[in-house]
Amino acid sequence: MLTPTNLRQRAIRAASLAIFFFAIAGVVSATTFKVDVAPGGTFSFSPSTVTVQPGDTVTWTWKDSDHSVTSGLPDAPDGLFNSGVKNSGATFSVTFTDPGTKRYYCQPHGSCCGMVGSVIVAGETTPTPTPTPTTLGNISTRLSVQTDDNVLIGGFIITGTQPKKVILRAIGPSLANANPPVAGALTDPMLELHFGATTLASNDNWMDAPNKQEIIDSTVPPSDDAESAILMSLAPGAYTAIVSGVNNATGVALVEAYDLDRTVDSKLANISTRGLVETLDNVLIGGFIVLGSSPQEVLVRAIGPSLANANPPVQGALADPILELHNPDGSTLASNDNWRSTQEAEIIATTVPPTDDLESAIVATLPPNAYTAIVQGANESTGVALVEVYALAGP
Repeated sequence: MLTPTNLRQRAIRAASLAIFFFAIAGVVSATTFKVDVAPGGTFSFSPSTVTVQPGDTVTWTWKDSDHSVTSGLPDAPDGLFNSGVKNSGATFSVTFTDPGTKRYYCQPHGSCCGMVGSVIVAGETTPTPTPTPTTLGNISTRLSVQTDDNVLIGGFIITGTQPKKVILRAIGPSLANANPPVAGALTDPMLELHFGATTLASNDNWMDAPNKQEIIDSTVPPSDDAESAILMSLAPGAYTAIVSGVNNATGVALVEAYDLDRTVDSKLANISTRGLVETLDNVLIGGFIVLGSSPQEVLVRAIGPSLANANPPVQGALADPILELHNPDGSTLASNDNWRSTQEAEIIATTVPPTDDLESAIVATLPPNAYTAIVQGANESTGVALVEVYALAGP
């Protein structure tokens, strides 16, 4: 006859056996995790992050066309895996064995649209790799390009002692072919690179560039022949890239600057873009990438009123900019209207706070990945604004 004690002991033994067989099953049976590529036509992976055990497999399924699953950070592939660009219905699988965080992105939409993801493989990583220097890898800013002073103006500073190889791109027509397409994309952008008052180079159609093959070899040539690119080695200093429309055409365009050589001691330390901030989809959208193995502290600023007080003054400066900083998955990391209302002491400590109290700023320490800064006007106001990203001194 089974007493309550016997029943309890039998239940404990049964539970122990169940745990034992569950553990054995976990050892001998790997798991497949599923990730959707561009569900609902969005520039995203769902889920954007999965955590797996060594030996598990991740299978990506394309829900839309013209996307890839490429390991690394946007425009900085690490060679671990690459699906190539595939269309709706395709699948791609990778079995992960080494612990660590494996980041990946979509080659057509990683830098412009923040289409990135990661696979976290559980376990300790040994030996610890030597950290690579952290730096800003590129900036890509989308804006409505007008005429005269309201063209798209991108600035960047190279610090250090050695020349740095960079590629600048002016993207327009391919935005119209994105999914979803960008309405009113600039059909024929023109790109100029300036150092002070000197024009270093200009390009209309990148296929006509004298170093076309070098642009192709960079692995990030524009995808449309009517788009523009300039690839040069630049000495430390401050540079300006200007995007306008051929024959004074107007439309939405993207200006990008990529760091092509991280072996030299020079860095892209400050990147900025100025243009006309409108409403809805035509606000100022800036993307930047933190490269390396360690977090990078940055200051992001949205400047408007002080432009009106510049010498010469900028006509139609945005009176009250609002700044948002977004994570790779599109979620809001931080937002600010007037910079003294949040993080005032931290912003002052950077030594480059905005000069007008109505301007906006955010200090953040960001792990390597792609981020987006959005500048819009308070109460849907419009005007010329400047978005800036400063790489602050690391520890």
